[in-house]
Amino acid sequence: MIGDGKPQPGDALPPQRDLARTLNVSRATLREALSILATLGEIVAKDNGRGFLCADPADMPATPPWRFGARYPLAEVYQFRYVVESYAAELAAISHTADEIEALRATIAVFRKAASAEDLMAYAQADFDFHHLVMSISRNKLLVDMHQTFASVLLESQRLIAGRRGNLLMAVQEHDHILQAIAMRDPDGARYYMRKHLSMAASRAGLPFSEVP
Repeated sequence: MIGDGKPQPGDALPPQRDLARTLNVSRATLREALSILATLGEIVAKDNGRGFLCADPADMPATPPWRFGARYPLAEVYQFRYVVESYAAELAAISHTADEIEALRATIAVFRKAASAEDLMAYAQADFDFHHLVMSISRNKLLVDMHQTFASVLLESQRLIAGRRGNLLMAVQEHDHILQAIAMRDPDGARYYMRKHLSMAASRAGLPFSEVP
């Protein structure tokens, strides 16, 4: 609706009730979509807090706001991911099946397609799906449950990167390196490439060098 060029910068979005009816989605689904668009800088809240306006691309911040900052500083989120996800990648290199490698490849294909199309919402979701699949392949149920428990925070950290509109294909290449190490049953390589990827992701998310894990 916004991407098709119809609304202009400064135009008000319809009330949520009307918008949900037009798009044939639930109010809960609509609220989540609006939250994503706000994170990506596509829409901004009205001054009175009632509804949203289409953003002017010229006014979009270089770094979208981090909406979980009051509870989880972004640096801590990446510290958590650096430790947990690199270990999951190491375990995945030991325990994966051929079908799981194909599933990872399919996820990267979706990720690459979204990056090429600059479909930011699909890009962030595919990024999250790849990392969640690595966690699942680790066979560690606690790691999987932790990742799912904090899914909204982790997905938001990936939307934040998409919102910066940098070279989206860089992360795709990094996922390829992680996949290659896992497929070769190289736990040290999988851990290394996951850590390198997350350090790069933290930098792309706007963290200063001193806070990058």
